[in-house]
Order: sequence, then C-alpha cells, then structure tokens
Amino acid sequence: MSILRRVPPDVRAHVPKGERLLAWARVHPGGVAVATDTALYLPVPHMMRFSWDLIAKATFTEEGVLVVEGRQDARSPDRAWRVLLEESRALPTVVYERITSSVVVSERVLLEGDLGARIVARRVGDGLRWTMTFDAGLDPGDPEVRARADVALAGLRSTLGV
Repeated sequence: MSILRRVPPDVRAHVPKGERLLAWARVHPGGVAVATDTALYLPVPHMMRFSWDLIAKATFTEEGVLVVEGRQDARSPDRAWRVLLEESRALPTVVYERITSSVVVSERVLLEGDLGARIVARRVGDGLRWTMTFDAGLDPGDPEVRARADVALAGLRSTLGV
C-alpha cells in the first residue's frame, strides 16, 4: 500500500487540486501543516498558503517551526509565524529541500560604502522572481541608491544570461 493512501482524510482535505502532497505533520493544539510541491500550508490560525519562493527561511526546533515570509517590497517588514508540531515526520526535510531548491542565485552587492543589498532570484513556475533586500541604513526609495541597485541587478542578470 502506498504511503499516500495512508494519509488521513483531514490531511488530504488541505491539499488543493493540482498540487501533490509531499509531507505533513500534526500541529498542537490541533490542525495540520502540509507541504505540497508548490507551497507550505500552516494553520496560523486559519490555513494559510506560503509559496516556496516567498519563504525567506524556516527554522525547526524541538518545539516546532518558525516560518519567515520574505518582504513583498523593500519597505515592508518580513512576517513570521510559529506553529508547534506534535510530530515532525518528514516535514523539516521537505521544507528545507523545497526552499533551497527554489533559490537560483543569491548575491550580496555593495551600493554605498559597506552598505548594500541582497539580490535573490527564485524559481516561480517556468520563470524567476527577483527580490532585493536592502541593508538597514539604505533608503530603497532614494533615486541614487535605487539606480545603483538597478545597475547591480542588470549586471547580475547579464552574467547569468537572464
């Protein structure tokens, strides 16, 4: 019998049509965390979808998992959620693999003295999503800083041929 046939119905109910279940775990005090081929679903407090390319990091401890969703733009803060896992099963391994495999390039560039930005390209479907995270002390709204960042991004894309 396949392992997926042994998945409880309450877990299967959280796997959207067209997505493939990779791992799951029970969450305390109730609910489940579900990893599919395209996203991580966490009950925080209702079931939320975190696309792999938008998760900046996930940290697992004996108490559970902390998921940090990356910034949607340079001026908004990262958002974080913590869930307590009753048992982790294969979830940590799958989450690590999915987040890591979504990163195509991650490069830090200097823009003003020792200050700079991290440029990251992550797989999204058939394409790439580029993000830039500026160091504290740099204003991403400053036209000169933005111009240097855009030049750095163009150079990196040219080097990669994208």
